[in-house]
Amino acid sequence: MTITLSPAPDAYIVVAEVVHGPHLAPRLGGGLYCSPECAEDGVRDLVDALKREEGGSGFVLPYQGRAIGCVVTRGGRMWAVQILARSELPAV
Repeated sequence: MTITLSPAPDAYIVVAEVVHGPHLAPRLGGGLYCSPECAEDGVRDLVDALKREEGGSGFVLPYQGRAIGCVVTRGGRMWAVQILARSELPAV
């Protein structure tokens, strides 16, 4: 019996970045996900956390096969929340 190993699928993370207003460091979601579909829960969770912490409104929409989120806070920040594959992250 021959065992064939296939490459591991890409891991996905959820990242929130300030795209307008007073700058803050990017925020990571709660963990690694096996697919963009699984990471949608992470987008919703991070959008809800930012709304609670900074006060404001947010929403989640589909865009090019992945969920994206936007949060606008009372302090004048606009956050973009997106799903990124490990291969899409910049090399450090």
